[in-house]
Amino acid sequence: MVQSVVIVGAGQAGAEAAITLRQLKFTGAIRLIGREALAPYERPPLSKGFLSSEVASERLCFRTPEAYARADIELMLRCQVRALAPAGRRVVLDDGRAFPYDACILATGSSARRLNLPGAGLENIFVLRTIEDAQNLRRGLAPGCRLAVIGGGYLGLEAAASASKLGASVTVIEAQPSLLSRSASPLTAKALGQRHRRAGVEILLGETVKGFTGGRSVEAVMLASGAVIPADLVLVAAGGVAEAALARDAGLDCVDGILTDLDGRTSAEGVYAVGDCASSVQYAGGSHQRLESVQCAVQQARRAAAAILGLPRPALKVPYFWSEQFGLKLQIAGLVEPGLVTRDEVVGDLDGDFAVYRFHEDVLVAVEAFNRPRDFIQAQPRIGMRGVALPAA
Repeated sequence: MVQSVVIVGAGQAGAEAAITLRQLKFTGAIRLIGREALAPYERPPLSKGFLSSEVASERLCFRTPEAYARADIELMLRCQVRALAPAGRRVVLDDGRAFPYDACILATGSSARRLNLPGAGLENIFVLRTIEDAQNLRRGLAPGCRLAVIGGGYLGLEAAASASKLGASVTVIEAQPSLLSRSASPLTAKALGQRHRRAGVEILLGETVKGFTGGRSVEAVMLASGAVIPADLVLVAAGGVAEAALARDAGLDCVDGILTDLDGRTSAEGVYAVGDCASSVQYAGGSHQRLESVQCAVQQARRAAAAILGLPRPALKVPYFWSEQFGLKLQIAGLVEPGLVTRDEVVGDLDGDFAVYRFHEDVLVAVEAFNRPRDFIQAQPRIGMRGVALPAA
């Protein structure tokens, strides 16, 4: 019988797991351990409303520390777990304290990928993963400052849009020949790029960064093509790396994250992994994938909590993602596997509001809705169906 649960990582997934355990009437001890000083908070606004100064920091937290106390969840902030001992069912902190558990949930998230290039240690080169990262970047964003964003994925484009709204001169540098090359259709990527360019953002495609120059602070980004991009600030938005060192050191199976089944179980008895650190099976018979999204973190946390208590699992939902740039909302339902050949059909106007329906062998695999929430909502239950008719424009 489970009487104590230790959750390592106080982000979206960790907080969701703790609250779900209480909602499922678990009365045992719950310890929620996090490295940061703040109670669990939303990270998606860090590149959007928070970076553009439209959302205050106090609005980011899911709950106050007092709310966790009322739920009898021991919230342990500014704490680093040094070791996980699955055989003895305990975790050990940096300060030497050890806590036993009947079940442990790893929700350690991911860290920003950094570039090992000449000049990468110069000041004013940032990543964006925590509220502190966002605050540091925002301090330098002023009208007329030059920001170079390395990476044309969602994070980089969202930050570029936010900085542009603050009056910065922004250049996005992407190594691939298109934006969002791993996560959106060419049609959506092209349309989003056009929105950025109309707002004054310069986008350089197929360009690889060679290094950075400057005295104490960065002054320019050097490209492999020989081009030099002047910059007062640089944001490296080159993706995330699963925080799996704790699991690997404990002997858990890891491949681009901590390997889990549908319920978040790892290769160690009594240990689960959820959120950005987990390489999870997303559906019965599927392969392991690590998906960084709020929806995936919440779904995995809820299923793991139910599995720990031996209760029915919540139904699996189709993965979905969202982004907001220049006041435009992009919502994506479904998942296109890398290398999958699709037929992409557009409903609406690529220069205005539109949706891209993506089919593989007549099966709807994903829908990308640009300011068309109805398409997004109505498409979700149709993902995986054959012969789906397109709605009227």
